[in-house]
Amino acid sequence: MNPFTIVICPGAWPLTQFFEPLIHAFAGRNQTAICKVQPASPTYSAQNPPSINPDSDYFRGSVLDPLLSEGKDIVVFTHSYGGVYGPSSLEGISKQERETKGLEGGVVAAVLVASFIAPKGTTAMAAMGVDPNNLPGWIVHNECTGLVSFDKASAKAMLFHDLPDQEAEKLADMLPPQPYACFSTPAHWDPYHDSNYKGKLGYIFTEADRIVPLEAQRMYVQMGGIEKTRMLEGSSHSPHIERPGELADVVLDLVKEIIAEKQ
Repeated sequence: MNPFTIVICPGAWPLTQFFEPLIHAFAGRNQTAICKVQPASPTYSAQNPPSINPDSDYFRGSVLDPLLSEGKDIVVFTHSYGGVYGPSSLEGISKQERETKGLEGGVVAAVLVASFIAPKGTTAMAAMGVDPNNLPGWIVHNECTGLVSFDKASAKAMLFHDLPDQEAEKLADMLPPQPYACFSTPAHWDPYHDSNYKGKLGYIFTEADRIVPLEAQRMYVQMGGIEKTRMLEGSSHSPHIERPGELADVVLDLVKEIIAEKQ
């Protein structure tokens, strides 16, 4: 098995430091992993929405493309809303497609963890079952700035409920705002029916998730035709913070299965 780089595609309201425990866990297993997020949250008006999800555009252009230019093999790791924009960023860059063009590197696998799935033409809000005209109380939309925030009390209860209260409070305070456009722009592509990604997708269930309930995760897996799965028993929505070592082991085991089948 050739060396690969795990590229973390975080969910909404992201900070790189949320994934540092997982990155360190991978490093302890001699596995390189990186996580990059946009340095600032761009805003968009309702009258001039972007044609492509801003997170997908950044992830492809500023995270994946530089690695591809170095000929790197890539495993994409998505979390939560990352399962909406991450997969839509993978058009034309599977390893086998790049090999046919005489190019080195490419995406060898994608592992979705507690992730929403959005087929082409589906918005993040639709994938989440959220009505844009009647947002749930945990989403706070500032129409003047075009940004949405995660209600702090809800974040503690839904994202970090397995952590001590003081740590959960600290993390909830750190959540940055997110452009509304990221949730309202339809996915421009998806890999779920692309033969180049057949057998290259895996999913890790988080059994005690309060954001993406287990039954919803199973529905997404069926929707995406994903056959290779693992279960993190008793896990909340944030295993990358609460159980990074266990998550790293499960990810690497699943990637090993995906890559071995293709050899």
